[in-house]
Amino acid sequence: MPGGEFGRGDDTVIAAARAATFVLLGEATHGTSEFYSERAKVTMRLLDDHRASAVVIEADGTEVEQVNLFVRGIGLDRSAAEALSSFRRFPRWMWRNAEFAGFVEALRTANLRLPEAERVGLYGMDVYDLYGALERVRAYVRLHVPGAAAAANAAIRCFAPHRRSTEAYGVASRKAARSCAAPAQALLDALRHAPTVDLVTAGEERFAAFQAAEALVDGEAYLHASFAGAYSWNVRERSMAASIKRVAAHAAGQSGTARVIVWTHNSHVARAASTTMVDRGETSIADLLRGDGGDQVFAMGLLTHSGTFMAAPAWDRPGQIYRLDPAARNSVEGLLRRSGEERAVLMLRGAAHGGHSDKRPQRGVGAVYDARMPEAVYSRVQLATEFDAVTFLDKTTAVTPLP
Repeated sequence: MPGGEFGRGDDTVIAAARAATFVLLGEATHGTSEFYSERAKVTMRLLDDHRASAVVIEADGTEVEQVNLFVRGIGLDRSAAEALSSFRRFPRWMWRNAEFAGFVEALRTANLRLPEAERVGLYGMDVYDLYGALERVRAYVRLHVPGAAAAANAAIRCFAPHRRSTEAYGVASRKAARSCAAPAQALLDALRHAPTVDLVTAGEERFAAFQAAEALVDGEAYLHASFAGAYSWNVRERSMAASIKRVAAHAAGQSGTARVIVWTHNSHVARAASTTMVDRGETSIADLLRGDGGDQVFAMGLLTHSGTFMAAPAWDRPGQIYRLDPAARNSVEGLLRRSGEERAVLMLRGAAHGGHSDKRPQRGVGAVYDARMPEAVYSRVQLATEFDAVTFLDKTTAVTPLP
């Protein structure tokens, strides 16, 4: 296989990841079982080496908070499955599945061997749960920051007419008079006057409330951009990158170190300039975290040739299992399959580019999939510079949702 090395495999990936502040672990689909186990393996290896301080997943912080308490050993849930009941919004199968539950249990077990201040937290970074974020901030203000009550009530009054419908708010926000951007920002500003709490449990609660307030501001901006005809991709990318940085600062404040591992889609892990994203003026989480210095980020993509996966036929519809047809022969996956390996790790950073410099089609599936147009999930990429490493799996299977 030209351009990179399969031989050194996982040890090479781990060695490179140890030197990074942000370790980004991608996935070609949201619903592939083996992608969860591959990311869990890297994460637990770094945790065992004391090289991980937090894990961030592509989910809303309001839904992840309950799981964070469980993995830290300070929640009330008796099992990972019970903790994952907090995932109620679409696509809940993306995290409420047996594969992720296994990782959550393993993380809790590892954490319980550590002092509380050194335990690895689990956080969300997304912007979709606008009303959940508002409720989370209101609950915190009611108990701990009465001085911010007026700002919280003003934000609640502004969003209330839309009956918890993000779509209804998005449509209304196109008119400046109906926008809740100012009340959301005022609530965040008021919350910033909250006193610092030293206890770990209280510190986690305070951090969750601040993250929710930030998500409220950014979620409003994302919805406004989406429904006002503006391009919203970069709004979400910037918000998620900023959230990851806040998690790093929070983790460093507790343990003195910060190495954040991020589980998200390949599209957020890739260098935009190596994909068709650059043609649309899009950025990525990886690009935003790299800034002027690339060494603080290590990004690994995950690809598969064929099998099954879970997705939904439309937004807010139940997930179902789809067949993943064998990848096109001229695609990145088709090229990697010619290595003859069922599982192959290709280190790209610092390697000769060889056959990976050409732009080829590569497959990427989100939470929604149109089985009538399987070719629509391909876009052209330059693998040599897209990621720092890639793990390729020949055959994969769909995740197993929890009841």
